[in-house]
Amino acid sequence: MRLNYNFAFKNSKLRRWERPSPPNILFSDVSTKKKLKYIQDQFFENAELTYPPSLILILSLFLQLLNIYPTAILKKLENSHNEYFSIEMKLSDLQSAKMNFKKDLKEIDEYFSKPTLSYLFAFYLQNSVPEGVKLNSYNISDNGFDINASSYTIDSLNQFLTLVVESPIIKKNSVTVKKLSRETQNQSLQNSSKINFDLEIYGEILKLDIKKRDDLYKESQANGLQKKLERFKNLKLLLGN
Repeated sequence: MRLNYNFAFKNSKLRRWERPSPPNILFSDVSTKKKLKYIQDQFFENAELTYPPSLILILSLFLQLLNIYPTAILKKLENSHNEYFSIEMKLSDLQSAKMNFKKDLKEIDEYFSKPTLSYLFAFYLQNSVPEGVKLNSYNISDNGFDINASSYTIDSLNQFLTLVVESPIIKKNSVTVKKLSRETQNQSLQNSSKINFDLEIYGEILKLDIKKRDDLYKESQANGLQKKLERFKNLKLLLGN
């Protein structure tokens, strides 16, 4: 059974005693000096409550004061840092573009290191044909060349073969006589016959370096090809190759 312990106040004028709350001096009309004295007394009387947060506030304020100078320096250097970062990104992009360009340039370099172009081959072949020799056909590829020529004298063909071997674009040791034949041709008007010699040779073409190729372009007056090669050399120089 629940007991009611407040029976003394039943039908009675007695009132329950309540501890009066201390007056709040901070919101009273007392002087500022007394308020400061009250805060000081409360601070020291309740040290276990006021010291930890006070210490944290003091340390935070101290750290904020320490950060004023570094923050000002960083703020001052922020624009320079942003400019440096922007330049660094541009340099990185340029370096990447340069590497890609070098890769593409390497593929172009193979074009200038392949066997001699047909222009040089035709030029020096034309200069190797002596009087009395007729070129019937010739073929050129990356693997080499083959030529068919004919003449009425064996000496003319021998001179032709010598000039081909001495050509600056031909690999000398590779030149081989594939076929040498002769054919008698009847001349009805003079009622006589004439011997025609037919020669077939083949060989390999030199892979010229850029310096040698440039010299041969100048010698053969290949102005267009020489200008292309000159631009290629200047480009390699700019890229540090």
